[in-house]
Order: sequence, then structure tokens, then C-alpha cells
Amino acid sequence: MPVNSGLSWIGWANTNAANSKDIEQLEATFRQNVKDFKAALEAAGATVTVNDTKRSDKRAYLFHWSWKISQDKCKPSDATAMAGVDSTWDHGDEAKSKAGAQEMVTGFGLAVPPASTNAPSLTSRHIEGKAIDMDITWTGTIKVKNKAGLEVEVTYNANPNANTVLHTIGASYGVNKLTTDAPHWSTDGH
Repeated sequence: MPVNSGLSWIGWANTNAANSKDIEQLEATFRQNVKDFKAALEAAGATVTVNDTKRSDKRAYLFHWSWKISQDKCKPSDATAMAGVDSTWDHGDEAKSKAGAQEMVTGFGLAVPPASTNAPSLTSRHIEGKAIDMDITWTGTIKVKNKAGLEVEVTYNANPNANTVLHTIGASYGVNKLTTDAPHWSTDGH
């Protein structure tokens, strides 16, 4: 039986389409690259908090449409159906539909503009185990070793999308930054 978009979908997703925060769930090559990059960051004094690794396609679906509807990037009636996820996006009232989608965005903790300017993807690298969402913080300037073992000075920037020095270090490990989504790193920057 169809259920309107809203808070109830958070509990459903946590039971039926849970995200993983476990680096071990990542694809083998990317997993090792992430471990090496994370180790270099932590050795330099950074704190790395892993938010998401492997993601269910059903969870990606809920993320995608709730974000797009809540951010006025589409009409609720534009949302496509997905087998196994009987969500009603269009409540018959634009404001109620948007409010239900916003409850989901808030409940899932999705990044919205300016931190993320793109809707979560229906075909995310997370589904393949080739992406990780992580927060990387430190104070001042630290020296992080790149894959070649060279120390690179990196000054903290509250906007991770703008920290190109950090992006270059990550890329040396095969962990590439998506610069339109604050926590997202992947095999190819998508």
C-alpha cells in the first residue's frame, strides 16, 4: 500500500535499505586507497569521520527524489516509481508534498545548497562501493603525505569543496573529490 513521503520513510530505509559506514564494504581497490588516504590524514593530525560507504539502490532512490522535490528541482509528480519502494511523492498538494520530502532530507541528513548543489544520484558510486562520504577536519596547517610519500602542507578550509590541495592529495591515492558535494569522494570524482 502506498505511503506518503515523510518521516516514516527514514525508519523504513534504516531497516530495509541501510547505509553502511564500514570502509570494509567498499570495492577492494577503492577500499585500500581510502584506507591509505585516511591513514595519511590521521597521521598528519586530521580527524576523519566516515558518514557513508556502501548504499542500497532503494536508499539512493529515496535520497534522490526527496532532495529534488524539497529543493524545487522538480515537481512531486515527476518522481518515477521504484519496485519495492511504494512511496507517494505527490500528496495532491504542492506544499504538503514538499514538506514530506523536506522531512526526509532532514531525517537522512542530506547535504543541501550551498554544501551540495546536486541531487543525490540514482546511480551513485556508493551503490557500487566506489564512493565514500567523510568529514575531514583539523586546525591550522598540517603536513599530509601523498601516495608518493611527499609531505604537502594543507591549510584547513571550512569549505571542503574549495580545498584543492587536499583534493590533489586524495587523487594521488585514487580517492577523488566531487567538488559539488562537501563530503563525497569516489574512484572518479562522481
